[in-house]
Amino acid sequence: MKLSANLKGALFSAFYFSLFISIAFISKDVFTIIIFTIGFVLAINLMAKALHRIKVPMKLANIISLIASLFFLYLLLVLLIPTVTREISNFIVFLNDFFQNAQWKILLQNQPESIVNNVEEFMNSLQPKAIEMLSRFIEVIPTYGQKAFTFLFFLTIGTIYFTFYFESFKAKLQYLYPKSLRDTASKFYNETFNQIEHYVVATLLASAFVGISAFFAMSILGIKYQLLLSFWAAVTNFIPVIGVILEFIPMIIVGVSSGLTTMLIFLLTMSIIHGIAFIIFISIMKDYGRVNPVITIFSLLILGSIISLTGALIAVPTAMIIRVFWDVYIKPELERS
Repeated sequence: MKLSANLKGALFSAFYFSLFISIAFISKDVFTIIIFTIGFVLAINLMAKALHRIKVPMKLANIISLIASLFFLYLLLVLLIPTVTREISNFIVFLNDFFQNAQWKILLQNQPESIVNNVEEFMNSLQPKAIEMLSRFIEVIPTYGQKAFTFLFFLTIGTIYFTFYFESFKAKLQYLYPKSLRDTASKFYNETFNQIEHYVVATLLASAFVGISAFFAMSILGIKYQLLLSFWAAVTNFIPVIGVILEFIPMIIVGVSSGLTTMLIFLLTMSIIHGIAFIIFISIMKDYGRVNPVITIFSLLILGSIISLTGALIAVPTAMIIRVFWDVYIKPELERS
């Protein structure tokens, strides 16, 4: 059976994508560095394009975007990481007191005894798991110092080189295909990079907005561990679907200790913040990356179980690649008479 040009291109693209994902099975650390480098370069490239539109030469725009991005990254690490690490130790002590004093019972006043007993049983089972998880995190921080240095070193070097050779890299991807398939391959890669670029920038801005807004909201309301929880809020917004749930769990626990009224005001404020962040995300994405939620959920489940956290982070980009793959290669075949 003779395959059409589209189906041949689909086979080549599927093979190369599978080859790329297979790096995670060889070394998750290397795969993580590659993913973060690509994401960082995509964000820098989109920033450089924006500067180029206001008549800044492209090479100069790349340099400005690169320096600004790396400066902001290292400034953030220097300012946040030591303080967040110290707050985690205090947060463990707080969690232990929270469970031992059963502060969550404030929310269950005037509730049937059966409900109180069920919640109490759940909280008692949750306590050792939560404390153990955070304690392990504190223990492994020193051992991960070397890995963090290696990660940042290769991320920086990779970002610098890849930023200047990114357009050349995209142009040469077509040469991985036979000559008759290169035009379609170029269309596939250009559309893929274009959509993922917008997704990365939209997610970065939305996550930064949520983190900064959460910090100010907690500071105004007098809720403790503002820096830790706002940092957590920003990070979890990179994870689709379950990220918001993970974000709200520690916020609710801390909010309860500040009083029921304060907690309700805080949750309402955070809901408004997330609504605004969603508007920011949608306004940047516009017509880009309209992915079926079912595909996104399955990508999250499959990649999250295979590649853990990094898999969860690339779930939406993978869903975008699948959508572009369908539109470029499969859909034209199905519509042929």
